[in-house]
Formats: sequence, C-alpha cells, structure tokens
Amino acid sequence: MARILFVLPHSTEAPDRATIGLRTARAAQRAGHQVDLWLTGEGVRLGVQGVADTLVEPGPESAAELVAALGAGGATLHVERLAFEQRQFELDALESCARIADADGLAALLADGWQAVTL
Repeated sequence: MARILFVLPHSTEAPDRATIGLRTARAAQRAGHQVDLWLTGEGVRLGVQGVADTLVEPGPESAAELVAALGAGGATLHVERLAFEQRQFELDALESCARIADADGLAALLADGWQAVTL
C-alpha cells in the first residue's frame, strides 16, 4: 500500500482540473492506498465547506461527493496556511476532514515517505 499525497492547486477557477484531482485521489483510495490531499493556491477552497458543491463537472460523482468520500475513507485535507489566510477564510469554515498545515507539515509528510503527485 502506497501513501500518496495529492497536491491540488486548483478549485473554482479550474473546476475540471480540481475534479480530476479529486477523482484520481479517490481512485487511489478505492485501490487501497493511503491518500491525503495537500491543498495550495486556489485549491485551498476545496477545504472550505460548500465550495466543492459549486464545482459542476460531468461524471459519476460530484466534487462534493468526492470530498466527502475521501474524508470518510480517512483522507486528511491539508490546507496550506498562507493561501488560506490570503483568501480570508475563517477556521470554522473548514471541512471536517480538513486541517491547516504549513511548509513544515509538508516537509514532514515527505520525510515520512509520502509520495507527492501534483495534478
């Protein structure tokens, strides 16, 4: 079983790219891999309640369903602090599976053997 950290820098500004990242992460999780997401740039919006509901892309599962399934499957959404603060979101707006993270947290995940994949 691999530990895969999906780096997602997109959300509402590129819903197709954000959704394919979520779909790929969910596919890896379904295949039995341990999956987390590192949300950076515009991608931090995916860690905010209700934002995934606004992404409308064709497919069997909506972005909101994918976020919920990833969280239910044990994934953590690591929301990069600086990008989150620049967008002036409130901490109580985070998805239940999301937490604020910083560069030290990313470095620790990588040092712990997580394989990063940017989509």
